[in-house]
Amino acid sequence: MSQVRVAEKKRRRGMWPVLGFVLILVLAAIAYLIAPAVIDLTRQLLPRFTTRGTNPETVRLLFAILIFLVLGAVGALIVALFAPKRAINVNEKDLEKERKQMQEARKMDRVRQRRINREMKNIRRS
Repeated sequence: MSQVRVAEKKRRRGMWPVLGFVLILVLAAIAYLIAPAVIDLTRQLLPRFTTRGTNPETVRLLFAILIFLVLGAVGALIVALFAPKRAINVNEKDLEKERKQMQEARKMDRVRQRRINREMKNIRRS
């Protein structure tokens, strides 16, 4: 018998946390940079929107956080859609074997239950 094994293709997932962290940094930078434009757009679309009495940098940070959350949700949706799916290895022979074992177990349960019922009848009669 030979000792040759078929090499499986290993997926390199070691860098995924690093890529996720870089994605978070990039989304945060984008959100912070476009926050003033979104604030101006909000002022145009909502005439009653006012930031009087609030520090402009605080307003920018709040809008940046909101934009970051929206961009993060969109990014998570895209990653979830295009993430590789796990291959399900189903072997028909294994399924048949498991099915036969289940049928045998049910049959044995019925036989055992019948035997118990007969014994209970005999005990009641005596």
